[in-house]
Amino acid sequence: MNDSLRSYFAKGVFITFSVSCSVFLDCFTKCSTNLDTKIYSFSGCRIPDMNPFDITVKEFIETPSKFSCDKINAPLFDSNATSLYMLTRSLSVYNVSNSTDLTCCYRDFIRLDAEGSGEDNRVKYSKQCQKIGQEPVNIINSEFVRVSCKNSAEKTVYDDFFAFVPVKKPKLSIPRKKLKPNILIIGLDAVSRLNLHRQMPKTHKYITENLDAIELLGYNKVADNTFVNLMPVFAGMFESELKNSCWPESRSHFDDCPFLWKNYSANNYVTAVGEDCAEIGLFYYQKYGFIKQTSDYYYTTFVREAEGTIGTDKNVNCRQCVGARDAYKLILDYVKKFTRTMHLQAAPYFGFFWSNSLSHDYLNEPGLGDESYYDLFKTLKETGALNDTILIFMSDHGIRWGGIRQTYQGQMEERLPFVIMALPEWFKSSYPQAVMNLKRNVRRLTTPFDLHETLKELLDVDNLLNPSDNSNFVSRGYSLFSNIPKTRTCKDAEIPSHWCTCQQSAAISTNDSEVISAAKFAVYHINSQLAGYAQCAILDLDDIINARVTVYKEDHITNKRSTKDYMLTLQTKPGDGIFEVFR
Repeated sequence: MNDSLRSYFAKGVFITFSVSCSVFLDCFTKCSTNLDTKIYSFSGCRIPDMNPFDITVKEFIETPSKFSCDKINAPLFDSNATSLYMLTRSLSVYNVSNSTDLTCCYRDFIRLDAEGSGEDNRVKYSKQCQKIGQEPVNIINSEFVRVSCKNSAEKTVYDDFFAFVPVKKPKLSIPRKKLKPNILIIGLDAVSRLNLHRQMPKTHKYITENLDAIELLGYNKVADNTFVNLMPVFAGMFESELKNSCWPESRSHFDDCPFLWKNYSANNYVTAVGEDCAEIGLFYYQKYGFIKQTSDYYYTTFVREAEGTIGTDKNVNCRQCVGARDAYKLILDYVKKFTRTMHLQAAPYFGFFWSNSLSHDYLNEPGLGDESYYDLFKTLKETGALNDTILIFMSDHGIRWGGIRQTYQGQMEERLPFVIMALPEWFKSSYPQAVMNLKRNVRRLTTPFDLHETLKELLDVDNLLNPSDNSNFVSRGYSLFSNIPKTRTCKDAEIPSHWCTCQQSAAISTNDSEVISAAKFAVYHINSQLAGYAQCAILDLDDIINARVTVYKEDHITNKRSTKDYMLTLQTKPGDGIFEVFR
């Protein structure tokens, strides 16, 4: 096995194989002994109600170690909403005592359309570098700027990037014909609902108590990773449907895809899209992005240039620092700037901002951002930015690797990300039945497809005056402001059985004959997949770490009477690969 594969397996990555050892039987009573009993119970779905600090996961929970992005060089410049200014206290770090000992200037840069079938990574810098010294400089029309400084020896000693939100869209001057809410989606990658409670308690408390936000307890992912769980939100499609519709291959661009922010743009909303850690971003990891800019404001252009130039401290996938600043703090700062500009212009907007850098790679690192996210939401409230805004704070899935994923709770958490919605007071008063339905749906099975239908419905808030009942209507997507049937099952919601958390499950002996048979078959299947790669060793079963049996009642996943599935976590040798085997 080559070094890269060995390294990949050693990190505890879980690869799912569907193994044909499912048994159909009439033993629900027998198999339900010792099954989970503390659950969110709906007639169509029963989701385990787990303790965030359960003894089975407690060993993996710890206070994350703080890291400092300015440990080498402190930032020499900073920005507010409209200007750049020098931090004179940092001059000594650069071995100068006076700002005149440095020659500093800034240039703006813009995104260029991708060429042909090329990647979306082109920018153009202004020809002239504008001088900047100790006096602040107002940035009026520039969106992205790069600052550089040279010392007396003409050596570049400082390089930095700053993002602004200038007024640049004619629709900002279009008055609202009626009161309609802005949409602000703040995403945090790979954080389960319970890990949000563990790692970001201050943020969670503020948003649920001070913003009176509503948290979905039954939000279940529908596929594996970020892309395939966010495409249902923004395009209303599974990946396979997206490929048939508008994105036929990984080298294709996404310009023809019907993302929801385009609908909002057509309704005179200003649109903004952005994420950090762009190299594993939604539209860039093994993908080619867009030819034309997809939204009015596109923060990702800034991130790709800044991270690619001065990004540092890449531990696994993401660069933690952009120069002397935390990558995740930069995008939160941009959100503040964006909402400020929109609020001052009274412009309706749709904003989608996603952070990978803080949380993608490690279970506990979201704790480092608790204070910053708390401050973001507090600032949004205190500045009035939320007075006319529906805020959606969400994730795509829980952590997908590491020791916690070898536990049953870790497996479940990976399938249960968080979604929390905060509504303006006028919205609650205007649409009481819709809000009542949302609160009722807190304890019902919900999915990314429901978020899609919700965002579609918010395009015309008159739809909310008479929200749908849905009692006799089965759909894979319902608006969260409608009455989602309490009889809903994973089959109804088109959640594949492997990701379905509507389970009753029990630990089963790893010495069980069917478990051993399934584990051996899984290793055989893995070896068959690796057979064409001469550099890969033949794997042997080293250990069955744990096993669980899950019983689905009649019509829960299939139309058969009862299905018993097995979920195993096993280890192979050589390489110590960890695999999750289902069925």
